[in-house]
Amino acid sequence: MMQKTVLIGLVVIILTAGCGVKTALTPPDVLVAKAIANLQGSVKEGSLVLTWSVPQANKDGSRPADVVRFRVLRREELKGCLECPGEFKVRAELDLRSPQGYLREDNTITWQDKDLKEGVSYIYRVVSVNHWGYQSAPSNDFVITWGAAPASPAPAAPTDTQQKQGQ
Repeated sequence: MMQKTVLIGLVVIILTAGCGVKTALTPPDVLVAKAIANLQGSVKEGSLVLTWSVPQANKDGSRPADVVRFRVLRREELKGCLECPGEFKVRAELDLRSPQGYLREDNTITWQDKDLKEGVSYIYRVVSVNHWGYQSAPSNDFVITWGAAPASPAPAAPTDTQQKQGQ
């Protein structure tokens, strides 16, 4: 009987003692990266080029940030009311585990959008997604109204001197 009591006591001690330092459990939706704060855009060769930095920390301050992909969101506005509510649609999913469709240099991501229509205003946001599928808060907005490409300059008319030299 004594052995059975000792055995039960040891099992209770082992189960309650555990190992390591006890901390509160962190739900996976809390371990999301901090929101991107430096979304920027520029026009290059008839397309829009977006760039942003990869977050280095989660919103709770823990490091490294749990980021496995980025989701590029875009909203089109035809009526010119950029402040009006509207729906953002997923424009691209960029997986950091298989870099295709974007460029990563050090800590910067570069992505191009070539599907733009003249006279339409576009609002872009980017969110980070962790390995559980939870996404961060959205980045700052980048807004652009897509215009027509500038016309090619007309060929210059020859000057009097050039005409005389050609004769």
